[in-house]
Amino acid sequence: MYCYFYHVTIFFFCSARDEKEVALCIRDLNSPSFHPSMIALWVSDSFERKDLERDLLAMLLVNLTKPRDSMLSQGQLIKGFESVLGTLEDAVIDAPKGAEYLGLILARVIMGDVLSLREIGQLLHDGGEEAGRLRQLGLAGDVLGSTLAMIKKGGGETVLNEILRSSNLHLEDFRPPDPFRSRILEILIRDMVMDYQD
Repeated sequence: MYCYFYHVTIFFFCSARDEKEVALCIRDLNSPSFHPSMIALWVSDSFERKDLERDLLAMLLVNLTKPRDSMLSQGQLIKGFESVLGTLEDAVIDAPKGAEYLGLILARVIMGDVLSLREIGQLLHDGGEEAGRLRQLGLAGDVLGSTLAMIKKGGGETVLNEILRSSNLHLEDFRPPDPFRSRILEILIRDMVMDYQD
């Protein structure tokens, strides 16, 4: 029942774009223990949607987690993203750009000061059906590369560098072992090296 309800809720939101109504629906259902599953359902569903709808979802998650509303907790958000990462290997079969789309959502969450890049990085490093599986396949690198590219696009190189510096993340840690590659991460690292040389 919950899955159906939350599926209808996000469909309604994408159509009407009424955050207050979504918050009211979540409050009325009064089931905080299901919030991580709701988040995972919404994010996974967004892989099949348009860019604008994904962006709206990302902003919805940010606004529902900010202290002003506090409908969702940071812990629930983390658990929801953990669930998404646990099924990402299968999800990209049907949605090949799923890793990139997830990165765009995570970038919004980071830039909205809801979760830090350090927290996201830990999730990506350890994520997958088995711990570390996404990193081994290069999917963690794809998500991270997409996340950082979006932060750079939205906030500029200075903002990206500051977020990276405060996170203490080492991008090399997300490079998969041979024969796998993370094309998105490699492009980002190359561009950052070129920017530094300039």
